[in-house]
Amino acid sequence: MNFYRKHITSSKWRHGAARLGELQASGHQCRLCPKEATPDDPLEVHHRTYANLGDERAEDLTALCHECHREVTNFLRARQYAEIEPKRADVVRLRDPRCWASATGKVA
Repeated sequence: MNFYRKHITSSKWRHGAARLGELQASGHQCRLCPKEATPDDPLEVHHRTYANLGDERAEDLTALCHECHREVTNFLRARQYAEIEPKRADVVRLRDPRCWASATGKVA
């Protein structure tokens, strides 16, 4: 298990002062939409930075509902990957004869 997953599932994270402080500071409401936390649909706490992972500070975290957390994460990942220029080896040429399959299903 990687450090991030281990930390996020730990008691230290669940009961950490920074995490609980952000939930309280947000009024137990998503910072992006008016959705309030419920026992069946609790807020998630988003890491704005991973620089202090395992020793988070209040300014590192933002309380979000599940939907907003997913959207923010997807947006940030898309922006991160958009800045990476693909390498030739990462792109399969559609007309590359080595990728064509014969009638028997074997690669030529």
